[in-house]
Amino acid sequence: MTNYKNPPRYRLDFIRENTFNRVWSIRMTRPRVILGSLAIIAGMAALLWVIFAFTPMRQLLPGALRGNLRNQYLETALRLDSLEQSAKINQAYIDNIVAILNDELPSDSIKEIAEAQVILSDSLLAASEAEQRFVEQYRDEERFNLSVLSPIAAEGMVFSSPASVGAEISDISDVVPGVSIAAHGQTPASAVYRGTILSTTTLADGTTTVVIQHPNDFISVYSGLSDIYISRGKKVLAGQRIGAGSAGSPVVYELWHNGSPLNPRDYIPF
Repeated sequence: MTNYKNPPRYRLDFIRENTFNRVWSIRMTRPRVILGSLAIIAGMAALLWVIFAFTPMRQLLPGALRGNLRNQYLETALRLDSLEQSAKINQAYIDNIVAILNDELPSDSIKEIAEAQVILSDSLLAASEAEQRFVEQYRDEERFNLSVLSPIAAEGMVFSSPASVGAEISDISDVVPGVSIAAHGQTPASAVYRGTILSTTTLADGTTTVVIQHPNDFISVYSGLSDIYISRGKKVLAGQRIGAGSAGSPVVYELWHNGSPLNPRDYIPF
């Protein structure tokens, strides 16, 4: 005689407490209980992903701040620290004035007051003419390697190569930071990062220059294109083909940040 064993079943009942009537009942086996639990967990995970991906809640995640916000927070923190130092100096200066009026200030404290006056020249105040001349001179002399904020702004951005596999990459010159891309046939050019097409300018020699605006104030420039596959105002993705140079003619690529040219080799793996 064969013994039949029923698999264990589970039931979830919703009973109205006043009348003890069963309102709703669910019967499930063990596999269905497990699948139902997994479905609920997956649904909650998907809901959390939607909330953090498409709402301002994403700013609460570590490392999710946009580059410009991070720079603003750093600048604000520096300004707060500077203002705190200025407040302490001003308070000490007022205390010294009160001590002078009350005839309580020793004679050797006059020098300290003068030094406090000098310290009050804070970085938040307007720069003097000498400082402005120094900054302009240093900027002109070191404009191609003075870009301290560019690596900070590029954190979290993964640039792709604008050249195809096997293309020959060479530097333009020691003065202009850019690379020349050449291939055996047509030289294809791809967007190095997602962005918006700022302009497509056709020059007198018939070639076209494409400028793309990327996040965090980065701009990429592609010169020497004979064919373009995009138009002004269009959105592009990283690695998307934007055009190609004619056979035997190289394509020149440049990378800029906040109006300063950068060396593409420092940011892009060619």
